[in-house]
Amino acid sequence: MPFRTLLAIQVETRPEHYRTEEAFRQRVFSLLRPLEGTPSPRLAAFPELFGLPLLLHLGGDFHPRELLTSPLSPWKRARKAYEVFHQTMAEAARAFGTYLLSGSLLSPPYEEELARGRFARTPLFQNLALFFNPHGRLLAQVPKIELTPPERWLRRGAFGPHLVQTRAGRVGILICLDGFFEKHVARLDALGAEILLQPSANPAPWERPWPWDRSRKEGEVWLASARERLRNRENLRLLLNPMLNGTILGLTFEGQSGIYAPGEALALAEAPRGDATLLLEL
Repeated sequence: MPFRTLLAIQVETRPEHYRTEEAFRQRVFSLLRPLEGTPSPRLAAFPELFGLPLLLHLGGDFHPRELLTSPLSPWKRARKAYEVFHQTMAEAARAFGTYLLSGSLLSPPYEEELARGRFARTPLFQNLALFFNPHGRLLAQVPKIELTPPERWLRRGAFGPHLVQTRAGRVGILICLDGFFEKHVARLDALGAEILLQPSANPAPWERPWPWDRSRKEGEVWLASARERLRNRENLRLLLNPMLNGTILGLTFEGQSGIYAPGEALALAEAPRGDATLLLEL
């Protein structure tokens, strides 16, 4: 049976939602509450970098002086952040009976093996999104492929887990900038993806002049591109673009989340700032 309920979640980040595991759990569950009573199969998606503040605030705010006394602090924080992120999202997927894209965090990619448990195969950080089924089983750990200038210190991902076959259909996942590269969208379409999830975090004012054509605004170009992304595709028919807003590491993010069909927006957040839950029943 194809998906019957879609939820794209726009999030404003605040440090207080990330300082404890319980605070983060309450935040995630409150944002997923609109799914209650909706028909299944369900599909919900959080924005890019939704989990990053766990790295910065969980167990106490990070300060560079930590590196003087604990040079391995970033990796210790990343391990704890990944565990809380994974556990909370798996629990939420089970609780709401939904396929769930966690949004992303910055972390080494972790694997699990019977004897070794959870371990990092590499110490290099990636921009990673996690995709769960309604039983809380991790189906895919999806790395970002195309990196923006502030992300160039991260390890680029390779195409692979970006297409997931579920019981409700094929889901494609491209993190923010990846979804603006035609080669990645075309590849997912050719492989049979029916729904594209593009979690995003745009570190620029939504109303600023677009740098490549100053007669247009940032948000105007973004929304026009999203409306056209699926036009004349073979298989892709829906796009969920949940967006982050707020300030992280001195960068201010703004973005108007949306759910799109070819050539049209089916649902749009009212503003590029603040929380918004876009719920669509098919």
